[in-house]
Amino acid sequence: MSAALSALLAAASAASGGLPELAAAGFEVMFPFYTAVAVGEWGKTRADGCFDVIAAQGRSLFRWAAARWASLFGAASAFAVLAMGFLGDGSLFGETALLYFPTAFFFSSLCALTGFVFRREHAAPLACGLLWLAALLARGLLRVPGVEYVYPFLRFAGGGFPVLLWNKGILTGAGLALWGVLYWRCRAFPSPAK
Repeated sequence: MSAALSALLAAASAASGGLPELAAAGFEVMFPFYTAVAVGEWGKTRADGCFDVIAAQGRSLFRWAAARWASLFGAASAFAVLAMGFLGDGSLFGETALLYFPTAFFFSSLCALTGFVFRREHAAPLACGLLWLAALLARGLLRVPGVEYVYPFLRFAGGGFPVLLWNKGILTGAGLALWGVLYWRCRAFPSPAK
């Protein structure tokens, strides 16, 4: 799947001549969602059949959840970086990295947290997918002052907002806050070994 998505973006880029709009659609909207679904579906924590054993015998639930997230986020991001290299003449690499990493970090962190909170197998991708879809549908809210600071698809929504760096910084901060909640939740989780 990762290779197919990368190849699709590379082919679309070659056919379009490396349009920046394609970069925004691919790396701010599509690839972050794919990364989050990968984290939610394949990196399930609470829905894992061995969760009770790991919770009882593992040293740190947080390290276990973070290692699962990191391996899947890293694998999906490797394919995203590969696809970034095929866009245009390479001049879009910095912009696409700025669009992809904070957005993917936020959505995949949301999946990591919801995957730990809920036992249902598909709850994490569902929560992430609903937020992703709601954000895409709520594009008109960008007319309200201040929304551009928290809207996750700012570049895709229309371009040259001067607050793009602030926006991506806030998304990164929100992702870190989600990891703080996950850390607290892992520490508060009742372990049978205690």
